[in-house]
Amino acid sequence: MMKLIFCLLMMTGMLNFKISKVSKSLVFFFLAWFMMFFWVSYSSNLWAGGHIFFFYDYNSYVLVILSLWISGCMMIMNLSKLMEFLIIILMFFLSLCFFSVNLLMFYLMFESGLLPIFFLILYGGYSFERYEAIMYMFMFTVLSSIPLLWMLLYLFINYHSLMIMMMIFLSMNLNWLLFFLCLLGFIVKLPMFIFHIWLPKAHVEAPVYGSMILAGVLLKLGSYGMLRMAQIFPLNMSEWSIYLISLGILGGMIMSMVCLIQVDMKMMVAYSSVVHMSLLISGMVTMSKIGLIGSLMMMIAHGLCSSGMFYLVNMNYERFGSRLIYLNKGTLSIYPTLTMFWFLFCSSNLSAPVSLNLIGEIFLLTSLVSWSILLIMFLMLYCFFSAAYSLYLFSMSQHGNSLFFSFNYKFIFVSEYLVLILHWFPLNIMFFGLDMFNF
Repeated sequence: MMKLIFCLLMMTGMLNFKISKVSKSLVFFFLAWFMMFFWVSYSSNLWAGGHIFFFYDYNSYVLVILSLWISGCMMIMNLSKLMEFLIIILMFFLSLCFFSVNLLMFYLMFESGLLPIFFLILYGGYSFERYEAIMYMFMFTVLSSIPLLWMLLYLFINYHSLMIMMMIFLSMNLNWLLFFLCLLGFIVKLPMFIFHIWLPKAHVEAPVYGSMILAGVLLKLGSYGMLRMAQIFPLNMSEWSIYLISLGILGGMIMSMVCLIQVDMKMMVAYSSVVHMSLLISGMVTMSKIGLIGSLMMMIAHGLCSSGMFYLVNMNYERFGSRLIYLNKGTLSIYPTLTMFWFLFCSSNLSAPVSLNLIGEIFLLTSLVSWSILLIMFLMLYCFFSAAYSLYLFSMSQHGNSLFFSFNYKFIFVSEYLVLILHWFPLNIMFFGLDMFNF
């Protein structure tokens, strides 16, 4: 664990040398493969590690591997030295956040991860509206985390400890208002329906690597925090489960219908993240083992699938000069190979076999139906609408008559295919290794 942290710090020195972008990305992939080798043999949910503030368990270990993999995919792209430096610093903060067992340290790393994203959008954004987008993001995420900091101080004064392992052992029970303050910072970062206003704006104005890290890793901070809250306050989470599940399923259906009226492809993919996170939080708060395993699967599957779809949208944007679905029609007649990747990622987005999304969604739906059989009709509607917007995105963007006046005649490079394959391959190959999730 500490080897990874020191390796990330040393990687900042690589930026001063003339090293190819593939060599830089290989460092991230090597670290991810090295950790994945131990993940296969590490089947315990107990804490392990080697420092007073930094340990890891199964959940944090898997999310660090996901962060390293997506960061490696971004390093393959043509980035400036500043953007590469920000990505390495962001990966450093994310690793410390996932490895933290002290809640105050977790909070500090949790909020520090916003700073690299702030500069990624500020210096890499497309239009003047990026200033409004980063203000939206900061106002929502930082202000919602202030009550969480106040709650951490309250817990330390009353229980004299902020170590997660100790607090899990105590199984504390708070009143409803204090528990809501604990949850507020995480459900905004997820984001959950009603608290999702900042996400589409940030995605649209962010560059492609900003959107990839937002969807692939940063949203997992919120779900990881919710998972920790479920472990620390199981009784409170059970009391709040009816409200969170109702809001999650209702919000997922509403956001699916909102996706069906979108004309901007990037906005549609951004809203689809809210749909998946709604089902994730609904299954997680059932507090069943199958729901917790399904939520971890959905974190990984959504991170890879959504990041790949944002990259696909950017490839179309570079060639057609627009993200509007109407102006991107007829891609099949121009880039048939690119259409194949659109089909693969859209099918994974609607949870078709053999993607990890399918197993994660089955686990989450099973946990929700086990929690209450009355939810089955709403879940059927949710599945129908979530499949409808993925089919709508694929059919409207790939078929039809192409508008050649907006076409850029730009070749697709091997590095771009490599980024897409590196997103799609692990997303589907883990379907055949589900015993890795048996914790």
